[in-house]
Amino acid sequence: MAMLILGVILIGFATVLDTVFRARMTRIGHKWALLEGGAFDYSRYHRERKQHGWAAWPVYLMWAALVCGIALLIGGFFTYFGASPRHPR
Repeated sequence: MAMLILGVILIGFATVLDTVFRARMTRIGHKWALLEGGAFDYSRYHRERKQHGWAAWPVYLMWAALVCGIALLIGGFFTYFGASPRHPR
């Protein structure tokens, strides 16, 4: 159960960081950054980040948290619910 909870927390943390990056891009003039969904271009964020003096490590932290969160969520489902289905007899 702890793996499921930690996975959800890490995915939520990555979502909050992603929202912060999109809000920054909106504030500097990219109007549709909050509404682009999966089409958000992080290379454009990195170009703007250099000009505005923002650190690069939060973006890498977001990706690491997302990948680890998904892995923990999948692992938590397998450990909590079992790897094979149970058949009634």
